[in-house]
Amino acid sequence: MKMALLPLLACPVCSGELEFASLDDHPHEGAELDSGSLRCRRCSVQYPIADGVPRLRLGDAMKDGRVASTAERFGFEWHRYPGPRPGVDRDIFLEEVQLPPAALAGKLTLDAGCGMGRFSLAALELGAEVVSVDLSDALTRLIRTMRENPRLHVVQGDLLRPPFKAGTFDLVFSHGVIHHTADTKGAFDRIAPLVKKGGKLSVWVYGTPGPWSSFKTNPLRSTRAWLRSALPLVWVLVWARQLLSDSLRVVTTRMPFHLLYALCWPLTLLGAVPVLKYLTYSVDPQFGVRLIENFDWLAPPFQTKHTKEEVRGWFEGAGLRIVSQLAHGVVPKVGFLAERPGP
Repeated sequence: MKMALLPLLACPVCSGELEFASLDDHPHEGAELDSGSLRCRRCSVQYPIADGVPRLRLGDAMKDGRVASTAERFGFEWHRYPGPRPGVDRDIFLEEVQLPPAALAGKLTLDAGCGMGRFSLAALELGAEVVSVDLSDALTRLIRTMRENPRLHVVQGDLLRPPFKAGTFDLVFSHGVIHHTADTKGAFDRIAPLVKKGGKLSVWVYGTPGPWSSFKTNPLRSTRAWLRSALPLVWVLVWARQLLSDSLRVVTTRMPFHLLYALCWPLTLLGAVPVLKYLTYSVDPQFGVRLIENFDWLAPPFQTKHTKEEVRGWFEGAGLRIVSQLAHGVVPKVGFLAERPGP
């Protein structure tokens, strides 16, 4: 843990200031702490530091079996994800964050739900100082880079109790994450205040086809513009896909995840077959990525889906001004970039 991280942190129980628990834990200026503990000045709760990572995830969060299962399944998943893939991840990140490459340079950035850190590394490459937080142990894949790069910090924590001070970050992004928490809007409402005045928040969540009045106005990528001519049929097919998926997940989320992972192999093989590949949950050209993305869809106990109107209301309710909306392909992907008014 680097000294520069401490002023950004707050107690996830009471939002109090954190300090090193003892003089032995306090590193010299410029040094990094591999182990030790932090203590809240207000409520005196202590948190361990292990492998250079402050472990600010509260134990009671894991008492909910679904939360524990989510953390376990994502830890399993992201330790098997092939990558990172620097060029591919950078392009995806820039599309989803909806900012030009130069906008990241020098910005204090929070990756809210980093997984194994593919987008943290993309932001780091673009010149940002990055704080990566995740509930699961997948973040351990970032430890080596954290030790080598002074602009990367790694924290274990819960987005429903984010261990950071309000108004801290120039940019907070959370891409494809908060719909896997026990309270999607609650997670949004807790990460939004972390953006400073003049800072930006970029979030996307799984979309639902919703009512026709919503679906017909969803922004499509330019490469999918031809779908406009058959949009009512597309709406029906997307609804059918969602109903089938939700029915399947009743079984897969209760299945031993090692068995589910094995069953995802034949499903992933279909991802290379023309037309049939759209019956799966990933069409990525790389087999290993398709495998993990299929597992990612079927395994997590929590998976909510939302319309753009609903998510827009979250941003506006948090006092954020929407700058742009994420375009998507066939299945809705609801994402916005917004700014907190201020200097």
